[in-house]
Amino acid sequence: MPVKYIDVNARSDMFVAATRAFGTIAIVGRGRTGSPVSEPRAFTDPADAVKEYSLPGRTVDDGVLNSTTTLTSAKAAFVAADVGRTVSGRGVADKTEIVSITDGTTVVLSKAATATANEVSITLGRTPPSDLEAAIAIAFRQSPPPTTIWGVQVDAATPGWDDALTAVSTLDAQIVLLANTPLNDANKDTLRKLAAHVNTVSNTGSDGKERIGVAMLDTKLSAVAAAALNTGPLSDERMVLIAHKSDEDAAAALAGVVAGYEPHISLLLKPIRLNQTTAFTDTEIDAFDQGFVNWVTSPVLLPGRGTYLGEAYTANPSQGNKKYVDVVRTLDDTNFRIKAGLIRSIGNLRISRSGLRAVETIVESVLSPLVSQHVIEDYGITIPLLVLLEKDPASLSAAELAQIQAAQANRNVDMTVTVDYAGAIHRLHIDLVFT
Repeated sequence: MPVKYIDVNARSDMFVAATRAFGTIAIVGRGRTGSPVSEPRAFTDPADAVKEYSLPGRTVDDGVLNSTTTLTSAKAAFVAADVGRTVSGRGVADKTEIVSITDGTTVVLSKAATATANEVSITLGRTPPSDLEAAIAIAFRQSPPPTTIWGVQVDAATPGWDDALTAVSTLDAQIVLLANTPLNDANKDTLRKLAAHVNTVSNTGSDGKERIGVAMLDTKLSAVAAAALNTGPLSDERMVLIAHKSDEDAAAALAGVVAGYEPHISLLLKPIRLNQTTAFTDTEIDAFDQGFVNWVTSPVLLPGRGTYLGEAYTANPSQGNKKYVDVVRTLDDTNFRIKAGLIRSIGNLRISRSGLRAVETIVESVLSPLVSQHVIEDYGITIPLLVLLEKDPASLSAAELAQIQAAQANRNVDMTVTVDYAGAIHRLHIDLVFT
């Protein structure tokens, strides 16, 4: 064996900071009638949600019709989840659905049969979309779409919102909503549970679990009455409300829009794919604007007459001076980036001039790219203890020496990071003068 004057044992110990998704959605919603409560399931394709939460169609050849709304079939093995299925076949009227289940062999149809016959071939269509399935599909419809949506199914008759939200608290989700749950007097207590969830998990949960809640207003209420419900726990910087004139789940649509953009991007006038053909009046928009409720609009200045978000408010701009959704999301994102970059320094870097300089450098390495990417404009880092450590030791006062000794004994360091965040233009005033 040759003599080696220098022996090198090469290995890699490179540190890569953890990353946090910014657009993962968690949707809690009712399943089909008779469907079981399910654990959270992640979807990256809406077709997978259809397979998970709906039952495929089937055909039987022993249908019995008697010119009434009764259909009998021994082979069909009807269950509660069959309510709402379309029914077709010879002697069955067009657009007929199952409205109730009598027992495993007999159902009641929405329309009377047009004939009396035995051994009829009857086709039962796929079960209609549940609240949860429909919400997932609407969220994925947005462009750009979310990458991942978690579905949590609750019982259709007696939804266990508390248990479902507890399950959601462990998910790496940044946007949470309750499917097809408009804000009204009947649902306000349920939606307050959502508000409490996003607030509690964001403030006391583990790192990276910060999130916002999304809810839609009830289209049956007047603008003034609907906006007035933005009170109490719902009026929170982590809640986002949307007004619409659609039969679809606008909260799911808004969640899909939010998920498609990076946190620092303003949501104002971003496209929202929602089947809305009627516009709000100026009076209605004023009520929403004053109540910090976002609305769906179709500005004439934008070609194509599409639907867009009319604002990007949080439900409570006075709380922490966070008026817009992108402010809350960017703070959450930057907060996680800084902590993820610094975690390696805990237990390794010392409370010394060189150690705190290294801490400062790590924070700079996190924030400088955000300046280059125009996420933030500028930043400042202040470590009071570092200021003392950089002084000539002989010039330190007794109080300053005591501060250094206390920090080193307690192993606790304070640092302040200030960030200059310049949001997007939301209003532009022009004085057009002809001379």
